[in-house]
Amino acid sequence: MENPIKQLFVKFILNRCSPQEIAEVKEMVSSGGYEQEWFEAMEETEKEFANADHQSLIINEEGIFDKINTTIGTKRPFFNTKRIWLVAAALVFLAMSIGLLLIKPEVEGPRLAEVNNEKSEETKDTTHKWVKLPDGSSVQLNVDSYLEYPESFGGKALREVRLTGEAYFDIKHDAKHPFVIYTGKIKTTVLGTAFNINAYHVNESVTVTVTRGKVKVEDEKKVLAVLTPDQQLAWNVKLPEPTKVNVKAETVVEWKKHDLIMDDMSMENAAQMIADRYGVKIQFKNEKVKNCRFTAAFLNRNDINQVLSVVGDITGSTLTLKDNLVTIDGPGC
Repeated sequence: MENPIKQLFVKFILNRCSPQEIAEVKEMVSSGGYEQEWFEAMEETEKEFANADHQSLIINEEGIFDKINTTIGTKRPFFNTKRIWLVAAALVFLAMSIGLLLIKPEVEGPRLAEVNNEKSEETKDTTHKWVKLPDGSSVQLNVDSYLEYPESFGGKALREVRLTGEAYFDIKHDAKHPFVIYTGKIKTTVLGTAFNINAYHVNESVTVTVTRGKVKVEDEKKVLAVLTPDQQLAWNVKLPEPTKVNVKAETVVEWKKHDLIMDDMSMENAAQMIADRYGVKIQFKNEKVKNCRFTAAFLNRNDINQVLSVVGDITGSTLTLKDNLVTIDGPGC
């Protein structure tokens, strides 16, 4: 018979718990004594991510605890302390919300931020992912999309990645090291900007839409266009020339509007994002909490209770929802 505690942890890691089950998990891990069930649950969830095409992917337990160290600013904690298990649970939940950010391959090679998109309709992945690149740039991936990128951009003249599917890029400025995205025959080069690329049928069509900054789009022979905000280039292998048009970029990136990307963000700004996303009001009981900074990503499958629970655990704050009002309290940072 399956261990019910382990199975509850599995559901928690895979972001499938109800609010009541989340509360139960938090109470269990805060009381301690479930280390074995926790690690068994983590081993079982590897199967959820290592699909037939990428069986070398494993959950990076070291990465999870390194992330805890960075988030709470303490020395590496021991497993037998009560606080570490509460934070560990929250951080694993956060990691799964982000996507495969804390999952690494057993062998060297480009990391896959998502599984291969060549799957049957029945097994199609309908979730979004968020990836933090080694240079601090961030990428939001739409459904059935993946990004290949190196462990580090250090020592390289170009910051190069390869995309299949659709993604929204927010690139850190580095004039000495241009950022390049390869999508089949199309190459998009940027210095510091935000833009969307749709390349699900990478060898047949690619569409680049700029929301901020400037990008250069090329094929194997020539420069196709230089795009500025609210401009779009649509390339199709069946057409003699690509089409450059003016668009409303906000409409093009509508697919990502429900994702909450809190990248090194203050609690005050994060609270405003939560208010806008879920239509609630925010009240701070301690003004010092507003200055707490953290990084988290919640995608369109997360409900408000999950968001409040994780943000509270990783910042040491209390976020309570009652009658459409979120009250935020804590010691501050």
